[in-house]
Amino acid sequence: MYFFYFYPLGLAGDKRRQPVLTFGLALLMTGAFLWLRYFPDLWSINPASLVFYPGNGHLYTVVTAIFLHSGWLHLTGNLVYFHVFGSALEQRLGRGTFLAVFLILGIFGNLAHGLVAALGWFGQYGVGVLGASGGIAGLLGMSLVRFRFSQVEVGWWLFAPLLGQNRVGRTPLPVPAAVGAWFLLQVVHSLVAAETGAAVSYGAHFGGFVLGLVLAMALGQWRQGTEEGHVQKARRYFRQGAYHAAEGEWVAYLERQPMDLEARLQLARTRLLTGQTVPAEEGLRQVFAYLMKNGEVSRALEVFAEARRADLVSLYGPAELARVAHNQEKQFDIRESARTLALLFHRFPRSAEGQRALVRLVMLHMGKLDDREGLRHWIETARRYLPEGGWREFLESELKAAGGPGADTIPDLPPPERQPVPPGS
Repeated sequence: MYFFYFYPLGLAGDKRRQPVLTFGLALLMTGAFLWLRYFPDLWSINPASLVFYPGNGHLYTVVTAIFLHSGWLHLTGNLVYFHVFGSALEQRLGRGTFLAVFLILGIFGNLAHGLVAALGWFGQYGVGVLGASGGIAGLLGMSLVRFRFSQVEVGWWLFAPLLGQNRVGRTPLPVPAAVGAWFLLQVVHSLVAAETGAAVSYGAHFGGFVLGLVLAMALGQWRQGTEEGHVQKARRYFRQGAYHAAEGEWVAYLERQPMDLEARLQLARTRLLTGQTVPAEEGLRQVFAYLMKNGEVSRALEVFAEARRADLVSLYGPAELARVAHNQEKQFDIRESARTLALLFHRFPRSAEGQRALVRLVMLHMGKLDDREGLRHWIETARRYLPEGGWREFLESELKAAGGPGADTIPDLPPPERQPVPPGS
């Protein structure tokens, strides 16, 4: 006695939103099964009239048969495959397209079974069909195209008592290997069925699978699968520490999708780890500029913060640094705003933005930060470096306006000394 069974558990590393349509269709199949199995007299509908078979004059049965199942094992097996591959394809195709594709695949699979039953192949002459197997086989065909660079977690059970084997486990397999194993089993079983007959509709399986391949190519899934493959391989290489290989995959992907900002960020991070600081800095700066241009300020500030942590901010000009500091203050991140203002002043002390940054640093430490030590430092810096003119006069008036109790603790602002440009920080 020998028994081997396997089921897919999920695409490895596939993070997706909730597959609402897939769940809905699964609930519909489950509800139809419960009605067929336990409450067939609930409505004045004969369940047998919803099964598709050659010679049935009701064309709607080619659709209704998709949602009917003959037993718990039949239903459960289909739902497992449907959840794993249907959920992933729903996200990629969109709900409307996914629903249309699934129905087309299911209908074609049933029609293929009708042809097989009419010809008497596989020992199934005149036999009807019910179940979503044809549509799900089509989803496997599409997955073979779209996810050919992905891996699927497979749970398996090997039972061979004569060999002393009873083992279970889970193994990640490339999708082509897993789908290929499924298809090979269908071929083997169908050859046996030609002699013994079978309760499985191999005609629906083969018909749905072939149409799934055709629809996948027609819908551009080969190209999109190639792009997704570059992303998955880049992430896998990155996790393994193969940063140069990961860089190559990100570059290949961005040649196809140059406006994918997340990919550009990943490429910059990868290049930083390979010691390519200049390209990494340019990549982060480009993403920042694009986000600011399109009004995505919060994301742009996150990118700037990442660049700042890696000391990759030499490409930012005074106007950009001033805008960053302004938006950080608007988001009540006062300390980060002060850090950006300090960076701006030390890099561009003679520019109008640098002088304004110095004044703003004094004001922040005097007010929102309530930092006396920092306040004294920046007043001293202003005394040394702020030239005569508008900003110095403005700061003097603000310091005088801060008079009253405790005002004597605020240093005066005497005329500026002749000092060299402060060093960068």
